[in-house]
Amino acid sequence: AQEGLGYLGEDLIIQGTVHSEKKIIVSCTVEGSLYGDQEIIISDKGNINGKIEGKVVVVAGKINGDMLVHERLEVNSTANLNGEVHVPSGQLLIQEGAYIEGQCITSKEKHTTKQLAP
Repeated sequence: AQEGLGYLGEDLIIQGTVHSEKKIIVSCTVEGSLYGDQEIIISDKGNINGKIEGKVVVVAGKINGDMLVHERLEVNSTANLNGEVHVPSGQLLIQEGAYIEGQCITSKEKHTTKQLAP
């Protein structure tokens, strides 16, 4: 693995809060909140049951919970999102085949300052 990259493997089940100061790839199940100061990548094996807040978020797995993205959100074709999504206007990319159920709220500011309640 390269320096400054966190990786949570698919054999893990994490309960509680995960906070990463660097880029992180999540291929496991997280029962709780996930916060990233840089980029959060939820792989196609990733399964998040809780809130996500990050600068840049790429989703290929399953998310059941609200998301707050400060800069850019990419939703891959294998993604399954269920929850409320907050993202800056013009910074949401959804690939064909992605499943999204919930509400998407875009803000005019480049950097969303709102924070999710704990």
